Amino acid sequence: MRELFRMDRKNYNPEGKVYKRPSARAVILKEGKILLNYIAKHDCYEFPGGGIEAGESPEQALIREVAEETGRVVLPGSVREYGIVIRRQQDSKDPDGIFEQENYYFRCEITDETVPRKPDEHEIEDGAEPVWVDSLALPIHRNRRAFERIGEPFMEREMRVMDRVDEDLRKQCYEAAEKDAVRALGNADYAGMLAFVEQTLAEMQTETAKGAHKMEFGYTRYEHTKRVLGWTKRLYDATPDKTGLRYEELMIAAIFHDVGRGAAARQGGDHAKAGVPITRNWLLSAGYDPERTEYIANLVGAHSEKWRLKDPSTDRNLVMLMEADLLDDMGLLGIVMDTLIVRARKPEATFYDCYSHYERYTHPMQHDCPVVTPEARAFWNEKTECTDRFMEQYRRDILIGGENYTGYR
Repeated sequence: MRELFRMDRKNYNPEGKVYKRPSARAVILKEGKILLNYIAKHDCYEFPGGGIEAGESPEQALIREVAEETGRVVLPGSVREYGIVIRRQQDSKDPDGIFEQENYYFRCEITDETVPRKPDEHEIEDGAEPVWVDSLALPIHRNRRAFERIGEPFMEREMRVMDRVDEDLRKQCYEAAEKDAVRALGNADYAGMLAFVEQTLAEMQTETAKGAHKMEFGYTRYEHTKRVLGWTKRLYDATPDKTGLRYEELMIAAIFHDVGRGAAARQGGDHAKAGVPITRNWLLSAGYDPERTEYIANLVGAHSEKWRLKDPSTDRNLVMLMEADLLDDMGLLGIVMDTLIVRARKPEATFYDCYSHYERYTHPMQHDCPVVTPEARAFWNEKTECTDRFMEQYRRDILIGGENYTGYR
């Protein structure tokens, strides 16, 4: 089982006798909720579980403890390893001894069946009760506060494991939602195209950092590609008159629009133009019609020529692709990105440094609206309004008399 982390207080005699008390604990997710034990005495939470008795396997102890503490029945075949936490400290009963505990955590599922709870005296005294929570954010916060007050090691252990579980579950939800969104685009080939683009850009990142990251922090072109794909779909859906729009060609062009970043980084030149042969070769090898392939490749090759937005004769599909590209990196996303830029450039960055950067760069850029269609302008204005509200409140928060600040005097 993988080790999640160790808790070693090093307050013991390394030659002392080792006293072991292993435990097994359950991470149970059902219908978007997580089952925990709430400890009323300390206002904190822990995963259901407890000590492994002689002759028990960790899995057997887990099933028994969940039933006793929560009254729920674990499906035996659903138990799977999550991780182990190893704790070592001076033994509370033998000052010369070492207390060592291996805490085994498992993901598992439960049936709809309930059985009578059998809390022990310690659990009754602590006011332990099973609860379902929508998120681990509050339990993590409560455990942190309880640990600061009382300092019980189990509070720290559970807080840190909850933090790992929370991160894993959020990532799983994000990835599942992303897969659903790609499937909803309507073409089974899109997932393969995205995988190809991700691999191509990853190879670029391995070979050279140039072009792989924007500014001084990890801005990946693949994440940008997915966001542009999302904006292309939103713009298409928001456009009432779809005359001349070619949905599949648009979606594919959005997926491939930055695939030439690697070639441009290695060889120099225009990344959009570098993406043309890569796009063409992939589509032709996948059996796409040459005419469609050439049309898509031309969209990819021209998407950086933003001056075309002002030309009324520009193909509507190219306009939509360029506007989707521009809608990324602005609004609150731009605020977050610029905060990271300031932090990277200035290790001792202050709140004022961030505000000054927003005022000098972020805000003017976001008010210089380059998009031309009503649909793109509506999205742009919505994002800019969010930025305006943020700037107003942020200024009031960090500056004395910020509500009266007017800039130059």
